[in-house]
Amino acid sequence: MKIIHCSDIHLGASMRTHLTIDKARKRQEELLATFSRMVNFAITNDIAAIIIAGDLLDTSECDIKTRNFLINTIADAKNVEFYYLCGNHDENNILLRGEELPTNLHVFGTEWTTFRLGEVNITGATLGNDNARLYNSLHLPANEFNIVVLHGDIELGHEINKPDTVNFNMLKNRNIDYLALGHIHSYREGKLDNRATYCYSGCLEGRGFDECGQKGFVLLEIENKKLNSRFIPFARRELAEIYVDISGLNTTREILNAINEQIKDVPAESLVRVVLAGEYTLNTEKALTLLESNLETRFYYVQVKDKSHLKLDINRYANDISIAGEFVRLVRESDLSPEEQEKVIVTGLHALAGREVNE
Repeated sequence: MKIIHCSDIHLGASMRTHLTIDKARKRQEELLATFSRMVNFAITNDIAAIIIAGDLLDTSECDIKTRNFLINTIADAKNVEFYYLCGNHDENNILLRGEELPTNLHVFGTEWTTFRLGEVNITGATLGNDNARLYNSLHLPANEFNIVVLHGDIELGHEINKPDTVNFNMLKNRNIDYLALGHIHSYREGKLDNRATYCYSGCLEGRGFDECGQKGFVLLEIENKKLNSRFIPFARRELAEIYVDISGLNTTREILNAINEQIKDVPAESLVRVVLAGEYTLNTEKALTLLESNLETRFYYVQVKDKSHLKLDINRYANDISIAGEFVRLVRESDLSPEEQEKVIVTGLHALAGREVNE
């Protein structure tokens, strides 16, 4: 038997943090399309079920077009069973209100519910403020294959009655074979106890630069109560944050060459943030918009952030009887943060030298 474990799809997310209105709308549509592609993957690969471990939607409200598309996509996949646990973003959402749901969509509530699928038990519940009672009421048959579905961060200590927190200690030795988790947006797998494997599938598509790398779902294959699982990269686009050391580089062309060397393996049409690091001098030329312009034809979105630091010998100006020396001393004695001081000093010294001020 084959089962997909996915989570944190966040349909309806605004996507406006970095993108224009048009590109954000396109990314919203791509998230929905990726979910649809995953369902088609299930249909064509004889997959019995899809477990959605929370945050299918981004907010409690979802437009009717998205709801109808989801309902129809699920209903059309007649040979695939869907097991849906609401996460912290999609509790009481529009998907579960109104007209009758497809018969192949099964929803977990606030108490343990078990659905039988062939040789497998799939059990889940939404965590809240009474988790100690909930954990203690989990009784699974020892001689059967048991999947448990939960949504929340890992808690390895004694915190129990906290929403969106999964206490591993309370789940050990409860005859779990696979703990299907949602909430963390990166793939993560490990052992819960001698019997159980826990896994965060991560999100299907990255939405921000805190969600870099490959995204997708986990494919479970269960035979004779034995589990084989693997991560399947499936996102339409990747997000990548690349740090480039510009120490010793003097021109925008040299910096661009260094960036190109670092990003040569990043897939085309990705969303890319390039972070300039290292040290630069007052003579360093680094035109950020020009760097972005040279890269944006290859990628869906490009951002260049400058976190490099000015290599400046303050002692040179300490006793320098000049406008530049007095300017540097005044800035260093100000209440500005070190980062703000550096920016002001660079701008001022460039201006005093009659050079064009970099961005």
